[in-house]
Amino acid sequence: MNLDNENLKWKLCEAYFSILEKSMTSEVSLDELCKVSKISLEEATRIVSDNSINNGNFFLKILISKIDKEVLSELKEDITDDTVSSTYDKLLEGLSLRFEKYFEYKQSLKKLSKNSKQKIQVFMNVFKENYTFFSNLLTLVEEEQNCGLKILKSMALNIVFTKSLEIFLKDENKDIDTVIRYLDKYLSDLEDIGLFVGVIKNKS
Repeated sequence: MNLDNENLKWKLCEAYFSILEKSMTSEVSLDELCKVSKISLEEATRIVSDNSINNGNFFLKILISKIDKEVLSELKEDITDDTVSSTYDKLLEGLSLRFEKYFEYKQSLKKLSKNSKQKIQVFMNVFKENYTFFSNLLTLVEEEQNCGLKILKSMALNIVFTKSLEIFLKDENKDIDTVIRYLDKYLSDLEDIGLFVGVIKNKS
């Protein structure tokens, strides 16, 4: 796909979540999307169908992918010359930064998960992106390791993130302090019960 189409996809995605943030429902029409994004109906229908708008999954995947790229880029810049923080601290920073990015779209994500079926769809979309994200995150914060160990670590991080995501969607606070506390707790619990033996360096 050429760059023009990628830019169109992101402009439509931004418009979609902008509408969703202010709307009382999770329904967004193609006409409304075109009006907010200032993209013609012809161009929009080349990128997205009515079904893609109605279920939200199309734009959710675009959003998650962009957030993950931003998180990894920002984390790489933060830790490039960091010789003090432990692996644990760097992983926690990466996961926390991901939730900080999600927070901007919290109300939209809650609308997309207002019932059990939609909630499962949101979780599954995040879950599908998690392996790549966690694999790249581990590459950033640790030295190269064998594929099997990296898969094990990614699975463990997925457990931590998925449990924290549930807290995130339920939490009514206007900040993410509660979510970060749970995230730290879940990460620490995995280390303490042995699932992270040799996976995360001790915090001390």
